[in-house]
Amino acid sequence: MGENELPPLNAIRAFEAAARRGSFVEAAKDLHVTHWAIGKQIRHLEDWLGVPLFERRARGVALTDHGADLLTDVGAALSRLTSATSRLREPRSARRVSGIVRVNALSSFALRWLLPRLSRFQESYSSVEVKISTTSRKLRYVGTAFDIGIRSGVEHGSGIHCETLMPDRRLPVCSPRILRDRPVETAHDLRRHVLLHSTTTRAAWPQWFSAAGVSGLAPIRHLELDHVYLHLQAAVDGLGIALGSLHLIEADIAAGRLVCPIAAPELRADDYQLVIRDDRLRDPAIEAFRSWILTAAREPLPSIEPPFRQNRGTRSPRRRPGSDAQRGGR
Repeated sequence: MGENELPPLNAIRAFEAAARRGSFVEAAKDLHVTHWAIGKQIRHLEDWLGVPLFERRARGVALTDHGADLLTDVGAALSRLTSATSRLREPRSARRVSGIVRVNALSSFALRWLLPRLSRFQESYSSVEVKISTTSRKLRYVGTAFDIGIRSGVEHGSGIHCETLMPDRRLPVCSPRILRDRPVETAHDLRRHVLLHSTTTRAAWPQWFSAAGVSGLAPIRHLELDHVYLHLQAAVDGLGIALGSLHLIEADIAAGRLVCPIAAPELRADDYQLVIRDDRLRDPAIEAFRSWILTAAREPLPSIEPPFRQNRGTRSPRRRPGSDAQRGGR
């Protein structure tokens, strides 16, 4: 293998999709190939590198340490490549696109993920007007008052196109200041803290406790808030520990407002779905927004290192996308 020899790029693409989705089957759906083709590409890449990248499990696949290392660099490289090519393509294509895009999203997703990024779309497509509304109702009850919907879990019904936007992976998160007097190094340490809930995620903590092997653990007390974004803000404000959706808190993690005291297991909730009305699929403004948001959703998350391991200078077990995945409520 030459020093400047490129890796097999189709295999890299298959690897990124499988790592992101935690499943060869789901990766195959994203890339519109068979899961056998994904497996073949992964084996080709593993042979080329000479190291295993995945552990095959009954309920999917999990990254090895080698795979986790590779994913960090591959995700960043693909993001840079996408940005570079978009800058060349957008000046011509964006000028031709105009219209209105009506987006109906979950309020927590709109507030914590979509709005902080929306200016990037508007910079490229200044002639496209984006109108955002929020509700958690099924889109079939919203009627025709939307072009694009963003929901947790697959939406069924006639006249809509549904595709996966991003996974919803959750870990315990809190303000670093509440760990100074009551550090958390294992799941058992959570009993010394207040646990935060939202009314739509009441089952999440019991499911996480079960996955962590501490079923029935009793904290100091529980604090319930009626919206996901409120219970995440409560974590930022030091009111307790929440099970945070990693995509919704990435800015807080990057800024140090939140930390993940325990890096495993991840609770896997229903994937976020992009739902588009069939009669709007071919509209240029809709196509532009769809392309933009799918690209934005693939950007890598910030690295997660439990604070007690940072302080000791030891290496943390890597958080592996898709590992120990279970289903949790929204």
